Amino acid sequence: MHKIYKLLLLISIAGTSVSAVPVVPTFSTGTLNSRQETKTVVTETITSVDHRSGYEYVVSGHNIEPLNTNTISPKAVLSTPQTIDNITFTWTSVDVTPANKPDWGIKTAGNAFSFTESLAQPGLQNVTTINRTTTTDSIVESVSVFTQ
Repeated sequence: MHKIYKLLLLISIAGTSVSAVPVVPTFSTGTLNSRQETKTVVTETITSVDHRSGYEYVVSGHNIEPLNTNTISPKAVLSTPQTIDNITFTWTSVDVTPANKPDWGIKTAGNAFSFTESLAQPGLQNVTTINRTTTTDSIVESVSVFTQ
């Protein structure tokens, strides 16, 4: 009986055929659409601070002369400290009180003369602030078409 089972098993295996069934898609054409949108907003604040680091004392003219030839500019002094954005500055300035300021006079009396005196003190001169916003929009679209 054991031999019969072996024979039946051998016949059943030898007589069976194995074959693959092809996979056929159920579509004939198609498209794939893709869209990507990106929006970027950049906001900037740019601040520029200009400082004069020292003083500028200028005297000009004609037919003038210093009355005391030892002093032709005011006495230099340190100014009061100035703090901006947690940074402290001390400037060299001048004392323009009458006791420390040079005296000028006309060289030849009766002749024409001109006299100009100017003083630019140290310190904060200018603050410029620029606020700007830049917006960038980006759109990428793609279409894939396929057929069978």
